[in-house]
Amino acid sequence: MSQIAFELRQILHRMWFLPAAFSLLAVITVLIAYLLAGFAPEELPFTMPSNGVEAILTILASSLLTVSVFALSTIVAALASASVSTTPRAVPLIVGDRSAQTSISVFIGAFLFSIVGIIGLNAGVYSQAGRLFLFGVTLLVVLLVIMALIRWIGQISAIGRVSQTIDKVEHATVQAFDLLADKPHFGCRPLKGAPKGHAITTASLGYVQHFDASRLQRLAEEHDVTIAVNARPGAFASPNRPLMLVSRELEDEAVSALVDCFTIGGSRTFESDPRFGLVVLSEIASRALSTGVNDSGTAIDVLGTLVRILHHRRFGPSAEDAHYDRIYVEPIDPVDVFEDAFRPIARDGAGTIEVVLRMLVGLRTLAAGNPALTPVAAATARDVTERARLALTAPSDLLALEQAATFAH
Repeated sequence: MSQIAFELRQILHRMWFLPAAFSLLAVITVLIAYLLAGFAPEELPFTMPSNGVEAILTILASSLLTVSVFALSTIVAALASASVSTTPRAVPLIVGDRSAQTSISVFIGAFLFSIVGIIGLNAGVYSQAGRLFLFGVTLLVVLLVIMALIRWIGQISAIGRVSQTIDKVEHATVQAFDLLADKPHFGCRPLKGAPKGHAITTASLGYVQHFDASRLQRLAEEHDVTIAVNARPGAFASPNRPLMLVSRELEDEAVSALVDCFTIGGSRTFESDPRFGLVVLSEIASRALSTGVNDSGTAIDVLGTLVRILHHRRFGPSAEDAHYDRIYVEPIDPVDVFEDAFRPIARDGAGTIEVVLRMLVGLRTLAAGNPALTPVAAATARDVTERARLALTAPSDLLALEQAATFAH
């Protein structure tokens, strides 16, 4: 994905994009009704009086303003609830929910359509054909509003709930893993061993959200160098951590062009960074295990989600055909993946036997179902067991712990 495509995808998921697009479409529709006068006869067998269309548009304008404000306030309340009950890192997924955005966009777009239509009717700019076309579009808008209202009733009962938030994070994480399933190195060569070369850093502080591999390849060919990318999406970029290492020293202009291939922001994104989804899921479980919440059921639900996500995943160097043969990218380390997913839950749930047993069962499932994950799953299970031994005191709990952890030894 190029940087332009990445930036466009980020814009498409912004909360304001769909309402703005629907509003623009509403204005264009009203303008079409005005321009239609030049292509239609003045005398029509069926006409629509101006006050009849205006009455319908007035009802829409007065009611949809209230509905739009109510819908937006519901979204704000859901975002606040998700931040408190799950984690603030999951809020962008709720903001980017297409179904909720579509409903709000229909309300705002229909409101703007009504306002512009009323202004045009009072100004007398519509012919008979224009009023007839405007009336037909108004009936279509009424139908869209009714459908959006029915759908919104179903959405407000689930939006911002813990279970729905977990499902959204799971979906985003699976999408990120699937995106990298065929090209875990983004079409580049896998980096084996420690990278070597001249380090290129950036003065910007933030997380690497994306890098343009095709542009890096063109620059590498232009300057006849090879590039080892040292910061995958999700890595924290700073002046003391190289973004990449090149095979020879380059001029400042070339270095600046290489750095511009990386998009650095203040937060991590779910696209191209599946580890971030695992971090968010573990945060939800840790919040549920806090003394103020004490909801072990949510933590167990998250553990089941983590096992589903990781069960069939493959990590490490891949034999994929490198489309960008001058670029090397380090593979995802399964040890880092399991630390992101299970270490926070092992720490915060060590004193809850139900959570510990469910975690050990999940790790045993991963070890048995994916031989590539057996060593790291066993090592994680031993860490979970040691933490639980220090936190549990009841003999029956300790006995159940030892029985569940036998596979790790």
